[in-house]
Amino acid sequence: MLQSINTNRGEQQKPDETKLDKRLDDLEKTIKGLDKSMDDEDKKRKQRPIPPPPIPPAQPDHIESEVKIPIEKPPAKPTEKKEHVGASSRCEWRESSPSKTTFEIRQLYESLPFNDEDGGVWKQGFDIEYKPTQWSSNDKLKVILMPHSHCDPGWLHTFEGYFNQATKQIIDTVITILDTNKKYKFIWAEMSFLSLWWDQASLDQRRLLKKVVHNKQLEIVTGGWVMNDEANTHYYAMLDQLIEGHQFIENTLGNITVQSGWANDPFGYSPTMAYLLHGTGMQYMAIQRVHYHIKKALAKEKQLEFVWQQTWDRDASTRIFTHVLPFYSYDVPHTCGPDPKVCCQFDFKRAARSTVNCPWGIDPVQITEENVRERAETLLDQYRKKSQLYKTNVVFVQLGDDFRYTTMDEAKNQFENYDRLFTYMNKQSEWNVDAQFGTLSDYFEKLLQQTPQTQFPSYMGDFFTYADRTDHYWSGYFTSRAFFKRMDRIVESYLRASEILFSLANVKMLEENSNKQFPKDDLFKELVKARRNLGVFQHHDGVTGTAKDHVVNDYGLKLQTAITSSQNVMEQSAAYLIYQNNYTSKIDLLLSNIEFKTFESLPTRKVLSLNNQQQPSKSIYVYNPTDQRRTQIVKIVIDTYQVYVTSNKQIIKSCQIDPKWTGRKSNMIEKSLFELLILVDIESYSLKEYTIHTSKTQESCPLTTIEYLNEKEKSMDTSGPFKFELNTQETIQLNNQFLSIKFSKNGTLNNIEYLKTNKKLSFQTNVIHYGTTKQADHNSGAYLFLPDGEAKNIPPGPHDLIRIQRGPLISRVDILHEIYGLQYKLTNINGSDDHVVKLNAITHLNMNNDIELALRFTTGIENGNEFFTDLNGFQTIRRKTYSKLPLQGNVYPMPAMAYIEDAQMRFTIVSGQPSGVASLKSGVVDVFLDRRLLQDDNRGLGQGVTDNREIISSFKLIFEPRHTVDRTSLTGYPTLLAHHHSTELLYPMHILQVMSKLNTQRNELNLFPKSNLFPSDYHLVNLRTLNENRDDSKYGSSKNMALILRRFAYDCDGNYDNLFHFDKPTFEDFFQANQIQSVEQTSLSLRHVQNQLTVTSKIDVPIAEIMTFKLKMK
Repeated sequence: MLQSINTNRGEQQKPDETKLDKRLDDLEKTIKGLDKSMDDEDKKRKQRPIPPPPIPPAQPDHIESEVKIPIEKPPAKPTEKKEHVGASSRCEWRESSPSKTTFEIRQLYESLPFNDEDGGVWKQGFDIEYKPTQWSSNDKLKVILMPHSHCDPGWLHTFEGYFNQATKQIIDTVITILDTNKKYKFIWAEMSFLSLWWDQASLDQRRLLKKVVHNKQLEIVTGGWVMNDEANTHYYAMLDQLIEGHQFIENTLGNITVQSGWANDPFGYSPTMAYLLHGTGMQYMAIQRVHYHIKKALAKEKQLEFVWQQTWDRDASTRIFTHVLPFYSYDVPHTCGPDPKVCCQFDFKRAARSTVNCPWGIDPVQITEENVRERAETLLDQYRKKSQLYKTNVVFVQLGDDFRYTTMDEAKNQFENYDRLFTYMNKQSEWNVDAQFGTLSDYFEKLLQQTPQTQFPSYMGDFFTYADRTDHYWSGYFTSRAFFKRMDRIVESYLRASEILFSLANVKMLEENSNKQFPKDDLFKELVKARRNLGVFQHHDGVTGTAKDHVVNDYGLKLQTAITSSQNVMEQSAAYLIYQNNYTSKIDLLLSNIEFKTFESLPTRKVLSLNNQQQPSKSIYVYNPTDQRRTQIVKIVIDTYQVYVTSNKQIIKSCQIDPKWTGRKSNMIEKSLFELLILVDIESYSLKEYTIHTSKTQESCPLTTIEYLNEKEKSMDTSGPFKFELNTQETIQLNNQFLSIKFSKNGTLNNIEYLKTNKKLSFQTNVIHYGTTKQADHNSGAYLFLPDGEAKNIPPGPHDLIRIQRGPLISRVDILHEIYGLQYKLTNINGSDDHVVKLNAITHLNMNNDIELALRFTTGIENGNEFFTDLNGFQTIRRKTYSKLPLQGNVYPMPAMAYIEDAQMRFTIVSGQPSGVASLKSGVVDVFLDRRLLQDDNRGLGQGVTDNREIISSFKLIFEPRHTVDRTSLTGYPTLLAHHHSTELLYPMHILQVMSKLNTQRNELNLFPKSNLFPSDYHLVNLRTLNENRDDSKYGSSKNMALILRRFAYDCDGNYDNLFHFDKPTFEDFFQANQIQSVEQTSLSLRHVQNQLTVTSKIDVPIAEIMTFKLKMK
C-alpha cells in the first residue's frame, strides 16, 4: 500500500516520476537526525519497494519542532490552491479553527438536565401561549400544509410487496387528485418506488406525472433511491443511492430542480447527509427524529430552524438551512400543534367507518357549513401555538403518515376538508391568517422571503443518539442484524471495484471503436441492478436491521444478487482489458475465487485444484482497487501443499502454507485442502498475475507450525504435513520486528510492546454481554437498547480451545469459546500491516435468551470521558460519556472507526462493519458484535431479533504515539495511516482465477496511464459510467462517466506522511488526452454544472471534501 520515496520502478519509471523521486529523496535526507533506528529503516526501504511506516523514536516532545523540512513555497492559507506543499504547510490548516456557530451539540448536552417533566398536552414540551394581536393584516400567520405519504421500501412487507399493496395505488391517486385542483400539493421522496411505478405506468399516467411535477404541484424531495439511514451507512453508498435517484429523475422527468431534503423517519441524523445534500445542490432540509430533550431546548430558544455547518468548515461554505419538526412524531396527531388529541380530529382518514381512529376518543368529522367556524378556530389555535416555537410567522404543517392516500376516497377526504377549512379561515379578515397547501420548498421560500437566512442561528454537530421518550434510546439498531451490516460493506466493495473496471473497459471499447464481443449493455444492466439493490438496503429499515424476518431475507437476496452481478461485471471487464483481441464473452476467461452460496451464509473460497497432471500450474490475477500500492497477504485454497509461486516467471519466495480447518471454530484439519498465503506487491488500481505451481524440484512454500497448550487440545489428526508443538511458556507471544503481543494462558490479550522503543502498553481484550430489562414496555428490541445493568464479563469456559499458528509471513492465535471465537493476527512482511493487530470475531448467537455481545478493549490511555467515532466513514466527531445519561444513551454509531487518545498514545479501532460503540470508562472502548432479543420493543416491528447468522466481524487495532492532543475541537482527524487501513479493510483486493490459457496474458495491467497516480490524501470514491439517457427501462452505458474524488482530513505524522507524494493529479493522468472530449465539475450527483475544465486542469479537492467531475469520452 505504501509508496516509497525511494521507489525503484526501473524501466517503467517516467521522467516526471524520476524528478519527483529525486525531490523526495532530497526531502528525506533532511530528516536524518531523528534516531539510528530511523536510519536502519531507511536502509530497509532502499532494499524493498514498499516500506512500513516507522515508529517515532522515544525522544522528548520538543525534538519534533527541531526537524527542519524545506518548504518550496510560503505556507498556503486553507482556501488557497498551492502545489508541491511542504509537510509543515500541509498540516498548517489543522492549526486554524472552523467558523464559529451559534451553538453546537456539546453545548446542548452540557446544559440539558435530561430530566422528564410533564409538559401538559405537549407531554415532552411545555405549555404554549400566544396573543391574538401578534398578527395583523400586514403580518399574517402564513400556514403551509404539506400532504405527504411516508413509504418504506421494506419494513413489515418487502419493497415489492409494499409497491403492489399500497405504493402503486398511492402514486396513481396522488397524481389524479392533484390534476383536479391546482391548489393541491404533495411531495415524493423515494425514487425506488417511483421507478417501479414508471416501469408499469401507461403513457397517459407518465404524462400526468410530468405535468404535476413541472407545474410544481408534486415536488420531488431529496430524490434519493431511498430515505437512507444515517447511522450505519457509509458515505459511498449514501452518495451512490443519491446519484441513482437523481439520474433516474434526469432520465425520466427531465431538468427539474431538487431543492429540499426530507428525512422524517431516520432514527437520528448525521452531518454527512447534510453535506451530501448541500453538495448535490439542495438549499433546504427538514428532519424529525431528534432527541426529545434537544427538541424541547431548541423550541424554548426558537432555534428549531438553523443553518447546519460541517465541523471542519473554515469559511461557512457547507451550510444548509434546516428545519426540525418539534413534536413526537410526523403523523397528523403530532404535526398540527402541541395537542395530539386536537390534531387527531383533523386527520380525516380517521373519520367514521375508517379502519383507524383517534386513541384520544374524539374522531374527525366532515367539515360542513354548520361546523366549519368552530373547526377552523380549533385548528387555527393549534397552528398559532406551533408558530410560537419558531422565529417567523410562517408555520409548517405536515399532513400524512405511513402509506397514506391509497384510495381516492381518502385523498378527497383530506384535501376537500382542508380546502373548506382554509377557504373559511382566509376569509376571516380579523383572524389574520393565510393558509394554503404547499410543498417543502414552498415553505422554505415563503419563510426566507420574510426573514433572510443570515438572521437564523448556525449549528455544528450531529443528532445521535436518538431517544423518543423516557430512557428509550435507539442505540440497539446500531448493531441489529449484524450479519447483513457486514454484508452491506462487502457489496459496496464488489460494486465499487466492478464500477471502476467496467468504466475503463467501456473507455477502451470506445477508443477502439469496436465492441469485440464485449457485452457492455448486458453488463451495464447488471451494474444498475447491483446499484439499486444496494441502494434499497440503505433504507432506514434495511441496513438498520429493523425489518421483519422475511423482509430481511428479501434484502439478503438482493445483496447476494448485487454481489454476483458485480462479480460478473468484474470478471468480464478485467478479461476484456487483459486479453484484448483474444477476449470473448462466450467462455469464462476469469472467475472470482470467492463464492456466495446463499444470502445468509459467509463467503467461501473456491478450491484452486492442482492435482491435475495435465495442468500442474494455475494462474490468478490479483486486483488492487485502492489508491495506494499494497504489499499484503492474499489467501487461496488449494488441494496440495507442495507448491511454489511465480509472478512474471520470477519465483516469489514470500509464501506460506496454513492448514484448512473444517469449520471456523473447529479443531479438525481438512485432509486434502490447504490455505496458500502469498505476499503480493501491487500498484494502485492494477491487476497482477501470480502463478501457483506444483513442486517437484523447486523448494515448496514453508508450512505453518501449530501449537497447543496441552496434549488433549491437539487436533486428533496429526498425520498431515504440519508440525505440532506444545507451548510450555508462561505466556503466549507473537512478535514481528515492530510489535510484540502477549496473551495469558486463558487467551486474554494482556499487553502490547513496541520493540523499537521498548514501550509496553497495558492492553486487554475481553468479551462482555448484556441482558435486557424485563419490565413491560421497557425492553431491548430491534431499535432500542435497554440493558439490565452494566455489562458482565464472559469468563473462559472449560471447553475453550487456544491454538497458535506460526509462519514466516503471519502468525495467529485462535481463542475458540462456546459463544464466540477470536482470531488475532500479526504479520511479518516489512509493510504497513506489521504495525496493526488484526482481529476477527466469530459469533453465532442461537441461544434461547436475550444477549448482546461486545468486545471490551481496556487500555492505559487516559482519555477521561471523551472519545471519537466516525460518521459514515466520512468524518469524525468527539463524543463525551455523561453520568447523567443512562448507559444506553452513551452508545453511539461506529460505521467504520473509533479512537481514544491522550498526550502519549492514540488507540484506533478500524472496523469492517458498522456497530455500536461506547467508552463508558477512561481507557476503555466497547465495540458491539451482535444481539439476540426474544421480544419486541414496541416500535411497530412486532417481533424480536432472533434470526442471527454466523458472522465474522473484522477489525484492525492501531496504536500510534502522540505528542500533543487537541482537547477543544468538536471534530477529530484520523491519521493517514488509519485512513489507509480503513480503505484497505473496506476495499480488499480481489482474486480472479485464470480459466483459459491464452498467449496474450499480461503480467501486470495498470488501469490508469500514470502509476502512483493518487496523492496520499486523495481517494477515488467511484468511477461510475452513466446511463445513455434514453428510456430508463432500457439501460445502456454512455460515453459519460462520473469521476468522484475525496480528500482526507487527517492528523499529520511526518514519519508516515513523508513516504508519499502529495502532487495533485490532472485528468490526463486518468485517461489519455485524446480520449477525453470534455470535463465538467458538477454538483455531487451530476445535476448541476459548476465549471468547464480542461484535461490538463489540476484536480484540487478541498480538504475533507468530495468533488464530482463529469467526463465525456470520445
